[in-house]
Parts: sequence; C-alpha cells; structure tokens
Amino acid sequence: MYCYCCSGLLFSKCCQPLLAGEAAAQSCLQLMRSRYSAYCCKNIEYIFQTYHPEQRAANATAQIAEFANTVHFVGLSITDCPENMAIAGSNNGVVSFVASYINDNKLETLTETSRFEFNQRWYYYDGATRITATTIGRNDNCPCGSGKKFKRCAPHLMSGTPAAHLT
Repeated sequence: MYCYCCSGLLFSKCCQPLLAGEAAAQSCLQLMRSRYSAYCCKNIEYIFQTYHPEQRAANATAQIAEFANTVHFVGLSITDCPENMAIAGSNNGVVSFVASYINDNKLETLTETSRFEFNQRWYYYDGATRITATTIGRNDNCPCGSGKKFKRCAPHLMSGTPAAHLT
C-alpha cells in the first residue's frame, strides 16, 4: 500500500513507523507528511501529540476527530520547504503545502504555510491557512482519481494511490 502522504513510497517505509511510534520525524517536512497521513488514518492521538505543547489546549482531540472523520483526503502537494528550515539542526521550520479533500459534495483545498519547532523532536506549532471549495457535480469525474463519476464513486480511493496503479 502506498503512503497516504503522496510521497510515492510504501506506507510501511514512509509514515507508518512514525504513526506507530517506532520512529521520530527527522525533519519538519517528514512530520508534516506524517500528520497528513495521520488525518487519513484517523490517528487522532498522533495528531494531538505532534502539536507543540503550547498549542495543545487550543486543539482538542474532539475537534481533530470531527474534522478527520468528516472529510476524505485525496491529495497532498508540497509547494515549498526551504532546505535550511527542514533539518533537525535548526530550531524552526516552515513547510507550505496544499491538501485536497472531499467534504460532502465539495472539493476543498487547504493551502497552508505551517510553522514547526524543534525541541528534542519536531512539533507542529501553527499555520496560516486558506480554504477554497468547489462543488463537485454528480457527473463530474471524482477528484479521488478513480476515473469514476462522482455519483458512482464510493468508497473513494485513498490518498497517495498512484494513477498508474488504477486498473
């Protein structure tokens, strides 16, 4: 199974060891990708624990779970990750990305520039976000990449599935 984070790697070689607590993120980019995968897997505890401790009170697990359980993620694209900000030797990091998900009959895109802090391990601190939504018509192709019309696509393909493997 390919990783939800759209890295093109197998889940077992990419985000799964982080979500299982078998490894720690070595960069803010790796942490951001694993948090996206955690949303896809509905691993609420991982998402909560990777928030910076100062930010946890404002991000209750119930809110995280409500979002994760409401939407279906269909894609992740990294738009910017300055190399000097993405290594464990730096105390701060920035990653910009676009996450796409289906929410009811809308394709929503969350564009975010996330801030991270390294304090013995990487933590997500906060982000500047913008969400746009486009209604998906019943006869439109499903944005999950299945090739089916939206009205006939259930369940949707998981995020990270390469189009070449859709046969």
